[in-house]
Amino acid sequence: MTAARDARCLRRTSRYFFLAFVLFVAACARAPRDPVVDCLYGAAKSAEARDADGLLARVSEGYRDAAGGKADAGLLLKRYFAAYESLSISLANVAVQRGESSARARFTVRMSGRPRAVAGLEGLLPRASRWRFDVRLAAEKDGWRITEAAWERLGDD
Repeated sequence: MTAARDARCLRRTSRYFFLAFVLFVAACARAPRDPVVDCLYGAAKSAEARDADGLLARVSEGYRDAAGGKADAGLLLKRYFAAYESLSISLANVAVQRGESSARARFTVRMSGRPRAVAGLEGLLPRASRWRFDVRLAAEKDGWRITEAAWERLGDD
């Protein structure tokens, strides 16, 4: 009787040890999160949700691009998001060069979406397109923020 009980106890202990080992390996295998990449993917997630305010929360107050500053970018985003019923955004080929308090990221974006069926927008706006971005970021007191951006259209898919 005790041998059977000892065998069950050993099996149970072995299972718990194995479970603890698997959890330990999984915890150790996680790569540390990169706050610059988190900022970029957070911006993409906000864009996919058509949330201009959420995206602008990741943009520095001193932001500049070829068209102007943060306020101009906000207006452009709101117009663009209003033109689409839904958006899907994916980032690829993300390459980050980092300094102590600044970073440069280059990546491509694939955007697909359904334009609103209003006043012919459906025929004017692409359902899918690819873009190349070159973005500068800075470490600010509350996290990394986009300070500058340039982009070019690679084509429609």
